[in-house]
Amino acid sequence: MVWVYKNGHPHNTGKERPVVIIRHRGRPYSSVECTVMCLGHGSRSRNHRTPELEPDTHYTSITFSKQTYLLPWSIHTIPPGSLNPAKGVGELTTKSRKLVAREFAKML
Repeated sequence: MVWVYKNGHPHNTGKERPVVIIRHRGRPYSSVECTVMCLGHGSRSRNHRTPELEPDTHYTSITFSKQTYLLPWSIHTIPPGSLNPAKGVGELTTKSRKLVAREFAKML
């Protein structure tokens, strides 16, 4: 888990956004792109599936000021230079990795 710089935001909103890096190393073109799934704060109000992520249960080593939700429908390919590790880097737990995989599979 890491933040994306404002100018690298997948939705071009001009805001920083936390993302889960789905795949970077070991993929073709990894020097110029990586696949991310966006996280959000407050997307539960919309009619999209947005599982809630809990500190320690789903992620470690990073904090968010608001409740955080996984946005499985918001998957993007972005340049690795858009990632901002200076703002914080976290790690998904095994439970959360399974959740990401399950939510991704539900879209197929």
